[in-house]
Amino acid sequence: MLRAVLILSWIGLAATASLVGLDYYLTPIQERPFLEGHGLFASSAVVGHGYGVLGTAMMVIGVAMYSIRRRMGALAKVGRLRTWLQIHIFLCTLGPFLILLHSTFRIGGLVSIAFWSMVLVVASGVFGRYLYVRIPKTLQGNFLSLEDAEARRDDTFSRLKNRESVPGPVLAQISTRVQQEKPLNLPHAILLGLQWDLTRKRREREIRAMLETTTGSPEIKKEVMSLALNEARLGVEVALLGSFQRLFRYWHVFHLPLAIVMFVILAVHVTVAVLFGYAWVF
Repeated sequence: MLRAVLILSWIGLAATASLVGLDYYLTPIQERPFLEGHGLFASSAVVGHGYGVLGTAMMVIGVAMYSIRRRMGALAKVGRLRTWLQIHIFLCTLGPFLILLHSTFRIGGLVSIAFWSMVLVVASGVFGRYLYVRIPKTLQGNFLSLEDAEARRDDTFSRLKNRESVPGPVLAQISTRVQQEKPLNLPHAILLGLQWDLTRKRREREIRAMLETTTGSPEIKKEVMSLALNEARLGVEVALLGSFQRLFRYWHVFHLPLAIVMFVILAVHVTVAVLFGYAWVF
C-alpha cells in the first residue's frame, strides 16, 4: 500500500512540477530571459531556486533518516527497514528530479560535476534496490542466511507436495519449471536474475496451466498456485543468494563513497551560490 502511495505521489509531484514550467524548459536557452516565466523558473528565481532547495533537502533527509535507522540499534523496532528504504528511495529520486528542474537542464561547469555525480548515485541506488529485493529477508528486513533460506524453501515445497490434489507427475513438472541454474560468477548471477525477471510471467502461465488439469476446488487450486509460485521465487533466491549478497557488499563499497563525493560537491555549489547572494527567500 505504501509503495503504491509513494509511486503515485512521485508521479504526481514530478508531473506537476514539470508541467507548470514546461513552456520555459522547452524554450531555447538564449530565448528564456525574454519569457514571463523567467522570473519564476530560472535557477536563481523563486520557483527554480526553490526546486533546488527542496530537492537538496529531500536527498539529505532521505540519506540521513535511512542511515540512522540502519545503524542505530535503538531504532531497530521503529518500523520495518523495508518501509524506511521505500521512503529513502522516494526522497532520493524525487529530490534529484527537482534539482534537474532547478538546473533548467543547463549542465556545465561545477554544476555538471554535481549533476553527473548525482546521476551516478541515483543509478547505483537503482541497482542496489534491484539486488536488495532479490535477497530473502526476515519480516524486520534483515537478510536470511543460506541455511534459513533453504529451510524456508523446503517448508514451502513440503506443503506443496502434501497437497493430495497435485499428482506426482504434475509436481515433478512444476519442480522442473522452477529449477534455477547456479551462477558461475557475479556477472552470470546478474544475467540469471534478469533472465528470471523476463521469463517469470511465462513460467507462471505454464504452472497455472499444469494446475488446471488437477482436481480440487478453486480455493485449493489458488492456494496450490500460490505455493508453487512461492517455491519458484524461493528457488531463485536460494540459487542467487551467495552471489547477490557479495554483489550487495561490493555495491556498498561503491555507493557510499560516491554519495559522499556528491554531497561534498553539492555543499560547494550551495556555498558558492550563497556567497554570490543566491539565498532564495531567506
